[in-house]
Amino acid sequence: MTDLTVALTASLGLSSLVAAVLVPLLVRARRHAARARSERDAAAEEITRLTARVTALTEETRHLVAGRLPALTSHLRHSHVPVPGLADPALLGSETDRDHRAVLDLVSRAVLAERHRVDEAAQATVRGTTTVMQAKSYQLQDLINAMQHRYDDPRIIADTVALSRLNEQILRRIQATGVVCGATAGLTRADSHLGDIVVGAQSRIVGPERVRVTSRLTDPIGVVARAAEPVAIAVAELLANAVHHSHGTLEVDVSLHQSDSGAVIVIDDAGVGMHQEEIDYATRMMSGQHPVLLTELGDPPRAGFAAIGRLVRQFGFGVSVDKPAPYGGVRAIVHIPGRLLTILDETTTPMSVVAPLPPRAAARPADPAHAQRDADTGLPRRRRRAPQPPESPGGSARETAEAAPPPPAPRTPAPRSPEQTGAVWGSFQRGTASGRAAGARRSGPQDTPHPPHPLDPQNAQDRQEGNPSS
Repeated sequence: MTDLTVALTASLGLSSLVAAVLVPLLVRARRHAARARSERDAAAEEITRLTARVTALTEETRHLVAGRLPALTSHLRHSHVPVPGLADPALLGSETDRDHRAVLDLVSRAVLAERHRVDEAAQATVRGTTTVMQAKSYQLQDLINAMQHRYDDPRIIADTVALSRLNEQILRRIQATGVVCGATAGLTRADSHLGDIVVGAQSRIVGPERVRVTSRLTDPIGVVARAAEPVAIAVAELLANAVHHSHGTLEVDVSLHQSDSGAVIVIDDAGVGMHQEEIDYATRMMSGQHPVLLTELGDPPRAGFAAIGRLVRQFGFGVSVDKPAPYGGVRAIVHIPGRLLTILDETTTPMSVVAPLPPRAAARPADPAHAQRDADTGLPRRRRRAPQPPESPGGSARETAEAAPPPPAPRTPAPRSPEQTGAVWGSFQRGTASGRAAGARRSGPQDTPHPPHPLDPQNAQDRQEGNPSS
């Protein structure tokens, strides 16, 4: 009995010892297991988070390639096309957003540089082509003018006039295209009356009979030589635009005005008008402050406003369009500053017979009031001194000039209608034909009834030798 009790007591003591050793081990094992499960869950969450981030970055990159970059290239051609932002707003301001913006900027600079390089190459090609075509058009115009002086047949004259008008219209398009591509105006004029410039621009468009020009100038204002042809090109483009966008029965009113700072050409049409976007586009193109690319001119290209902008930047006059005009159309204004103007001497540089007559007196007294007004305009007067009479035996040249009666006052011709002008021209042609026919009868059959052609080599040789040219 005693031995059994001792054995049980020993067994219980050993079990307590084993329990005391195993329980901490079990607790520690459970703690490790719980920690492992927690770490495994955290790892799973991290893997899930990283997977979602990679997926979001992949989707954002696809959005950059498929959406934002194509929209950027379209925006560079057409500014009204928007460029979308990030697909995930949560990435705004992140490193991914900054990296994508850097890619967009890099692509934008590369595309613009390539566009400018290609456009410059295209402009150089067009500029060279238009220069040759413009020279050929001037040669063709010389040939047409020579035909008008060589032949007396009214039918031939009518055909040459039609050819001349068509060639002027072709030349206007060539000039505008060349100017857009950086070419010069291609024609050097002398100092020209403002009215002559406007009438010359009128002859370059389709439907010139629909343009009515009036002058309210108080002085014989002219445009200096270097700016005469550029102003004519700008006015021709504005007139062509006004005639094209108005009904065929409506007139286009053009008026010439004198201001404190220069001269103004006002063009009013009764056409369909322009939307505000079109006015903004025209203002931007004609301001001369923005570079012009051929790809911005549309299809078909609209080179008129772009050509005006080039000329405005080069020569310093101003062009603007606004609405509405008095008849509901568009009003275009060309402002020519005083530094591009001059006062011409009408005795040495007369105005064309087809130019509008200004509403001023034929002769103006030379008193201090008028001299002060001329000084206030700020326009240089270019007058040529009249030749002095030779000295006579009875006294000096001055005494002879004082004794001579004063010359009659110049007479301003009355304006002629197109019908009157045509009648005068017809009478002149009939008189010329009659005189040549009489001369041919007196000279005999061996004489030719027509004068030599101005461009014939024999005629050129005669002029070099001093022979008179007919």
